[in-house]
Amino acid sequence: MKRNSLSFLLALITLLTACAPIQKENPIASTSTVEGTQAANPEKTPMQGLPEELTENRQGINLPVTVSFVKNQWSSDTEIITVDITGDLNYAAIPVKRETVLKSLPAIDQDGNVFLLYGANATFFSKLSPDGNIETINLPNIGPAIDSVWIGNRLFINRENLLIVSTDMSIEEQPAINTLPYGNSGRGFMGLANETEKSLVWFARKPLREGDKLYAFYRTYDVNTGETYEEKLEIPYSNPDYNPTGNPTDRLGTMVMGVDTASKHVLLCYVQYPKDENSGYSNLELYDPVNREVVSTEQLCCINTVITSSGAFYSSIKPRESCGFDIARRYSDGSDVIDFSLKLYPKPSSWHWHGTNGDYWIMMDQETLSILDNSGEQLSEHQMPDESIKDCYPPDCICPSFLISQD
Repeated sequence: MKRNSLSFLLALITLLTACAPIQKENPIASTSTVEGTQAANPEKTPMQGLPEELTENRQGINLPVTVSFVKNQWSSDTEIITVDITGDLNYAAIPVKRETVLKSLPAIDQDGNVFLLYGANATFFSKLSPDGNIETINLPNIGPAIDSVWIGNRLFINRENLLIVSTDMSIEEQPAINTLPYGNSGRGFMGLANETEKSLVWFARKPLREGDKLYAFYRTYDVNTGETYEEKLEIPYSNPDYNPTGNPTDRLGTMVMGVDTASKHVLLCYVQYPKDENSGYSNLELYDPVNREVVSTEQLCCINTVITSSGAFYSSIKPRESCGFDIARRYSDGSDVIDFSLKLYPKPSSWHWHGTNGDYWIMMDQETLSILDNSGEQLSEHQMPDESIKDCYPPDCICPSFLISQD
């Protein structure tokens, strides 16, 4: 779509993720922890790797899900409320500090324990048990919004080092995943790699320049062995800035929005200017570096859009009052998996959200929460909590939990 302002083209992407608020000291109670591992292959349906009682019936499958939200986020009586919307489990409220936010997707295990990362001026990780107990640990402060991915019973957090928090309430640090080949840290995003083994992928948002060549750089991290692998993929040359060149075919300011570790396809966003015009448009392009060909391309607001890599898929949530896309697509060929703008939200709402853990999708607005498999088939639908969430927006104020699945 056309841009009327160069400054708009220079807008930086808001960092992804997050669903967790900051809190006061919480009561500590010992609780049991269920070890689990999330299915790593995003092509799986949610039935694979889940308990038998949940997989017997595909129609009407009832995956456990809770919704956590920060009540009175801007008041002195702020607390995190967690509601079980698929059953009758009860969770204790967590009193927190004003301006607390959720910092990652919550998770729920097969015993109904819910795990939350949140904070305001500090960061906490809490385990809520259905019996009302709360167990909390303090983490290094990781800011208001972070890159984080759940795999099995561990939450991987991209910061100065790779911080790993487990459902057994232990904390581990590994070397940073966002280190560039020259040793310095780079800006980028972390996601779920498209691998048979459970792996993280991190890609640098800014391409590497080596002479007259440009490369997309990414690194994977095997969460079971701790082994890393890195690769550079050559992409079409691009001018580093957005200044018009007079050539409508010139690519300007290319950014890397995603990398598929299986097909090696790279998702790129760049700007072009029609000849003799001062306003440009941005393109979202799926590029195949191996065969040096464009898989798919479209004029799309991608510069100010957050795109999430979830194994074989990439997806985005259209920013409110902006352009972009509400679609999950395949890295293999750029085809649509789920068009959320068509499938969801038949009623007007001040917000809507969708997300995935690689096994299945959750989409919600203020009234309804739906669970979908990776083909877009609806598995179940639930009413949202009756609590007042009028001024609570996802994902940092309200967010659903995803099931920690087992292989």
